[in-house]
Amino acid sequence: MKKLLLLTAAVLILTNCDSWTDCIINNGPQLNQRVFVTGFSNVYYEDSLNAEINNDPQDNNYYYYFSVRGLPRGMDYESEGRELFIYGTPQESGRFNLEVYLHVEAAILYYDENDGPFEDGDTLCKDSTSRLYTLTIQ
Repeated sequence: MKKLLLLTAAVLILTNCDSWTDCIINNGPQLNQRVFVTGFSNVYYEDSLNAEINNDPQDNNYYYYFSVRGLPRGMDYESEGRELFIYGTPQESGRFNLEVYLHVEAAILYYDENDGPFEDGDTLCKDSTSRLYTLTIQ
């Protein structure tokens, strides 16, 4: 009888607190490793990198929000879907450490009246990440 009660309690906890069960399959946003092309001072530059949701074949069912720190003067960024573009005419040379931050939100959220108190409508273990990249401008 005790085993049945413990099993029932475990099932209720795991099915009502999806933030715990979401992390069994480690899925979340991922910034792929990337070596940026070397640029030249006062010459237009453009390169890009892609993001994805690891362990989720439906990568395009999310909104991707990027921010970038550490760009040299004269450069900027913008995104389209899962792709981040870095572009502009760098006005200084050197090695720049770029911090790219990514936050994602499911395009379609699913709520169930039986969801636990921590359910956010998606199945992601985490919804943000960051990665350091190096950009060389000669």
